[in-house]
Amino acid sequence: MTDIVRAHSVGILDISDSDFCLSPNNYATISITNTDTRPLKYFLDDSSPYLQGIEPGAGAYVKNSAICFVRNSCIDNFNMNHIPNKVIFLNPRYGFENMVNTLDILLCKDANIGESCIFIDGETSSVFTISSGIVNLNFKTEEFKYYCFALLKDSYFLNQLDIKTPRGSTIRHAGERFLHCLIPLPPQSSDWLYRITEQLVKNIAYSEHWCHKKTAKTVDLIDAELMVHPVSYSYPRISQISAMKRIDAAIYSREVHALLENITRYSGGDASLDEFGFVLKRGPNLAKRDLGRSLQSPTYKRNFKVLVYPSDISEGGYLLRTNYIGARNPIWFLETKSILFAAEGTVGKTFVICGDDMKFTTNFHGTIISPKNSNIPLKRSIFLGQFLNYLRIKGIFSRLAVGGQGGSFAVGYWDVIRIPFLNDNVVAAICNLYDSTSPLDPLHFSQDDIAAAGIYELNQFRIICKSVLELLCSDIKSNSLKSEDYYREFTQNILSDLVISGN
Repeated sequence: MTDIVRAHSVGILDISDSDFCLSPNNYATISITNTDTRPLKYFLDDSSPYLQGIEPGAGAYVKNSAICFVRNSCIDNFNMNHIPNKVIFLNPRYGFENMVNTLDILLCKDANIGESCIFIDGETSSVFTISSGIVNLNFKTEEFKYYCFALLKDSYFLNQLDIKTPRGSTIRHAGERFLHCLIPLPPQSSDWLYRITEQLVKNIAYSEHWCHKKTAKTVDLIDAELMVHPVSYSYPRISQISAMKRIDAAIYSREVHALLENITRYSGGDASLDEFGFVLKRGPNLAKRDLGRSLQSPTYKRNFKVLVYPSDISEGGYLLRTNYIGARNPIWFLETKSILFAAEGTVGKTFVICGDDMKFTTNFHGTIISPKNSNIPLKRSIFLGQFLNYLRIKGIFSRLAVGGQGGSFAVGYWDVIRIPFLNDNVVAAICNLYDSTSPLDPLHFSQDDIAAAGIYELNQFRIICKSVLELLCSDIKSNSLKSEDYYREFTQNILSDLVISGN
């Protein structure tokens, strides 16, 4: 439990210690039950606690190169890994040197202060550098690295840094205040805690990493099979605009035209959503009149069911966060082969339900794409979900959607979407990237097993690992850490509710 305690009075020495900041917010304190704490700098190397990035300026930005630039926007508090598709590139003539290695811990000290990630470069030959708003933390030991990183993602650390940092008019700058934020220590004789924390952190980070890699591979497969015909472009005619009944220019762009032409000319043929065997419907209503009294929780509780909003689907296809819902009346679940589709905001994000093992529901704002009958194979649902996600990544949905704030893609606009019947081998390869079983163990890290699993399985694996890690952090803060066997039993309880296929 974390409590914010507001100061009733402030002495001149307090003001002096805070660089004469006069914001009342900066004199609050964060209270937890565990009083055995140390500042973050205690866990860092004494001579070189961190490496700060550089700011090359927009003049060094290029469209593509071997020099990758990790900015604050690549790091958020929902992902443990950095977000690879937000990395930009720098001109190699400026002579940048590598500043980041795999499994380094990066922390934002400006803008989105306190947000952190564990960096994984994917075994590329690229040089990675970081912006001046990011620091690369140098921990004294590997045990400290993963233990502290788990608690850096926790609200206790984030709230401390938020309170210590002046608001600022545009961008917040934490300076070195993060070094003075407190980290709770575990009880004596808790060596197993460091080991389990490392396994959980690596499992989560590498699951995210491989989901992004598999999503990128899917895009490459579809591109190589579908986008093979050079297409000439001409501006739309009045007759075409009249037939479409839309005057927003993006729908007539070169990109949309090239895609639709290649789909039309594809040798295997194409179909509308209905002809492909699927229908659209809204998600369930979670109102009291339908569910009775219900409770939602951000953390796992026994017999609660997973609740997912379309906005929670990540760029890599896994779920950024999951809520849990328990209700008096039976809860309606998405069925196997159904697709959760984000029709508002970031239009086109999809999540395909590959089995009844994940007890999963959404709300009324989610759009559900379901097969018209039980004869539709699962691989067709997976391909459809991944093809729609492909359209999002290629920027097609952003051009087809209407309205602001990311746009909306209502039911009435689906007549423009055509789905190609791709080669069976390509479809099988796409399905294997999304749905492939592997013997995953939340308390044991194996990159080979993670790499062999599909996106759907990695999502479930990530949910379980996060639930165990959040419980550990909560018990550390409340000074109520149990035995190692207790957390192993807790893990098995989650596995019984959210079964990972292949385990």
